[in-house]
Amino acid sequence: MNASKTFYDDIPETIRIPEEFIHKKGEIIIIIDEKTTRGKKKPLKEYFGILSDFPEREKQGEYEPRDVL
Repeated sequence: MNASKTFYDDIPETIRIPEEFIHKKGEIIIIIDEKTTRGKKKPLKEYFGILSDFPEREKQGEYEPRDVL
């Protein structure tokens, strides 16, 4: 198993990976150090599970009657 570990003080928009890893099965894990957030940005965990400005869901209808087994 090959591994590559890189630390960033300022994560770029794109991350370069070693050429020998391209087109291979792999796993990328990103861990954000929330203690070092800059400015008035919210920590990443505050955005978890929310979709802002997401429209209300339409009525889905009723279940069709089913025979009891």
